Amino acid sequence: MKKFAACLLIGLMVWCSMPPSVWATGLELNTQADQRDLRQWQPREDGIVSLNGPWELYWNQLLTPGDFAAGSHADALTVSIPAQWKSYTMNGQALSNEGYATYRMKFTLSSEVAGQPLGLYFNNVATAYRFWINGELKQGNGTVGTDKKSMVPRNYPKVFFFQPRSGDNEMVIQVSNFSQRTGGIWEGIDLGDAEEIASLHRNRVMVWTFLTGCLLLMTVFSLFLYIFRKQEQAALWFGLICLAICTRSSLLGESFVYVLFPGLSWEWGVKLEYLSEIVTILSLAAFVNKQYPQEVIPRLFPLFVCALGMFGAFVLATPAKVYTLYMVPYILVLLLPAFLYVMYIYIRAALRLRSGSRTNMLGFLVFFATVVHEILYYTGIVSFGGLVSFGLLFFLLTQLLNLSLLFTRAIAQSEMLSIQLSKVIESQEETIRQRTSSLQELNVRLKQGNEELSRIELVRSTLLAEVYHDLSTPITAIKGFSKAMKTAVIAKEDAPRYAGRIYERSLMLEKLIDNVIELSQLKTGEIQFQFTQVPLLPFLRQLSYRYAEEAESQKIALLWEEPQWVLPPSKELRVTLDRFRFERVFANLISNAVKYTPAEGTIKIWAEFRPNDHSDTGHVVIHVTDSGAGIPESELPHIFNRHYRIPSTETTKTGSGLGLAICTEIMARHQGEISVTSTMGAGSDFFLTLPAQLGNFTADTDPINEGGAHGNDHSAD
Repeated sequence: MKKFAACLLIGLMVWCSMPPSVWATGLELNTQADQRDLRQWQPREDGIVSLNGPWELYWNQLLTPGDFAAGSHADALTVSIPAQWKSYTMNGQALSNEGYATYRMKFTLSSEVAGQPLGLYFNNVATAYRFWINGELKQGNGTVGTDKKSMVPRNYPKVFFFQPRSGDNEMVIQVSNFSQRTGGIWEGIDLGDAEEIASLHRNRVMVWTFLTGCLLLMTVFSLFLYIFRKQEQAALWFGLICLAICTRSSLLGESFVYVLFPGLSWEWGVKLEYLSEIVTILSLAAFVNKQYPQEVIPRLFPLFVCALGMFGAFVLATPAKVYTLYMVPYILVLLLPAFLYVMYIYIRAALRLRSGSRTNMLGFLVFFATVVHEILYYTGIVSFGGLVSFGLLFFLLTQLLNLSLLFTRAIAQSEMLSIQLSKVIESQEETIRQRTSSLQELNVRLKQGNEELSRIELVRSTLLAEVYHDLSTPITAIKGFSKAMKTAVIAKEDAPRYAGRIYERSLMLEKLIDNVIELSQLKTGEIQFQFTQVPLLPFLRQLSYRYAEEAESQKIALLWEEPQWVLPPSKELRVTLDRFRFERVFANLISNAVKYTPAEGTIKIWAEFRPNDHSDTGHVVIHVTDSGAGIPESELPHIFNRHYRIPSTETTKTGSGLGLAICTEIMARHQGEISVTSTMGAGSDFFLTLPAQLGNFTADTDPINEGGAHGNDHSAD
């Protein structure tokens, strides 16, 4: 480990000490630039081509295609890209990375290629540019200027499309940089078929979005773990690592954070990039300290905090062109020692055979390798970067593996303890006889608890799988509409309509989550029911009157039909129920009836009593009958299943598909059931069956007994 660190430090110091002429790729002054011949290139067969040169470079000149047409320009350097300005030489001297220049390239295309649109993929150009293709001005990025005051830096990948022409095509790019230590086109420009370039950009955005999303989920998971178990401080630091890398990932790669937040300036974006890196290092050191406290060197962590905190303050106080000049000392003096310290702890823990240390060490080695690669990228040795986030994701996977191993060992230990317990029981027969009754009782309770836990786990696993499936549909719609609006696929005048669709999908998503939570709690028994005896007819009558207004708003008549049976004197029909939960079922049936009944239709609420032979007990059947289109007979056995919808329905109304499943669970807790009969074209009859009994009449003026006091704000499905 010491040899590796020494070699890395020496290599970086040697590279940093090299004069510009060693790694420069510039060419001396040339009055005639070559022209790129792409007549044999077929975009769809040959794929994307890099426009690495030859380019004409006009230093300290901002020229337009009109200037070239008029011949008002000086001699040019012939250069290739990607490269920083300081890698070019003019009159034997290296150019400065601060300044402005114009790039120009001519390339020849065949007539066949000219008939199809092409795309240009601009990577990082430091730090503002605009360009023309065949004389047409494109948007570029940032604002080009001749000094720091007149330019606005902006630096992230962008895609442009144009219609080429047969023969010569001209590209003119104006670039200025007065904001950071690197200047010029220091990452390549790709040319290809418009569809392929758009697909390339989309795929890269998806990869970085997926990566950022994974890190954000790990952040939330870790923070919740810490909230519910405060002694797990390692989870807090691990969550901060994920959050910092998530922030950094959104600023790197396709830098989609600049698209999401157009008001974020380039200067603050670079500051956030550096600060997130500092937070990552400090959180990583704190995390490993909590993981393996026996291997910690106590005085080093406060030293890291002070040093990195001071550099963070320096980043906040100075512009990017100042603090980026100190990248190499920052890497050598601050970052590498912190990473080597973490590696030291993991290696020491692995040698002492600490739990999970070898897996942690492997994950951190991969993470550390990506950090080294990132260092080489920012110092210019390698041409691509952004692997740190992927390295951290691998490190996270090793942590998940450790968690799985921890649970596996816990189960194995539990099984071993069970075997040992059996042996102790066998050797203590007399004690077992004396305590048989208590052990049997305990065993029954444990078995019941285990069965309940198994049932709850099965319910949660099933619901999780179904929730994932159902959440993906509105989320995909929201992402699709948002992306279409973001990429200007949707015209500005259509934006409000699509924004409305996004809002509708959001409401649907919120409703689905509420219903899933309620159904889960019903399945697992987490909801406590408050059962009381209720006089049935006054209760139903009041509910019917309450929901009549909702039906009338849809021009539907909701009628309560008084029962025709005759009760004995001073007797009334009473049922045992939870008023609030039963009203939830009633509201659902009414809402569904209203939803699927046409205007001027009718909904009837009526009840019938089915007594047992020679007894005051029996069952009451409560009907909600509508005059809607009806339900096909083949679909009736399925409508109470979760997420089931009738395939043949033509209604535009949507729901979570959980309403009737929730009603089924509520009725089961009432020792009752819910059923339906239906005739196509004539309507449907949903009916609830509940145990009932005849009881003495009581003058109950409680308004809750007359229908509940919970309002009619019940989601239906």
